[in-house]
Amino acid sequence: MRSLLCTLLLLLGSLDCARIYRPVALLAPPVEVQRGELSGRLALLPWGDNSGYARKALDAHLRVAVLSLENASDQGVEVLGLQLPDEAGTLTPEAALLLVRQRSAAYLLYPILPGILAIASGGDRIGQAIFGALGVVGLGTGIPNAVVASRSNRRLGDFFRDEAWVPGSLPPGRSRRGLVFIRSRDPQAPLQVRVLYRGPAGDRRLDLTCPGIPPR
Repeated sequence: MRSLLCTLLLLLGSLDCARIYRPVALLAPPVEVQRGELSGRLALLPWGDNSGYARKALDAHLRVAVLSLENASDQGVEVLGLQLPDEAGTLTPEAALLLVRQRSAAYLLYPILPGILAIASGGDRIGQAIFGALGVVGLGTGIPNAVVASRSNRRLGDFFRDEAWVPGSLPPGRSRRGLVFIRSRDPQAPLQVRVLYRGPAGDRRLDLTCPGIPPR
């Protein structure tokens, strides 16, 4: 029974408390690179108080970057898409969320595991009492954590989807910004990103550099 109790405590101790997602402002960084009609910049999204999500993003080799584009000309341009090196690729908001989300269902182990072990202890009344008490405590701890994690994931997912960058037309004198989700082999190395667009002179490109994620 002692070994079961130690195993249970180790498993539950490996779970962190759920973290509340704090909204992040999507600031538009000033443009940095200009080519013909289009100018732009790529900057990493500041995670603010959401260090848990930032850590998961780094572990998953995921950069969440803000792409800012500005058309300072007197004619419209059509932004066609992004071109990245072979070792990198862009993800959808939904795919990016899967890499950084909190595992809300894992918190249900707090009440479930003690309950299973209480049943497995058979006729050991002391063991059943201990595991039963841990199950009650786990119920009061696990459910709130699961709710917090699920709600935070949903809010972050909404932010990713609402602010995701999409190709399209950019009228004269207008600017646009949005989130780009990039996964690469080395997330801490600068990454070259090419913006493909079509202007009055035909198909053109704007080369930008996405910064690497600083080590934590």
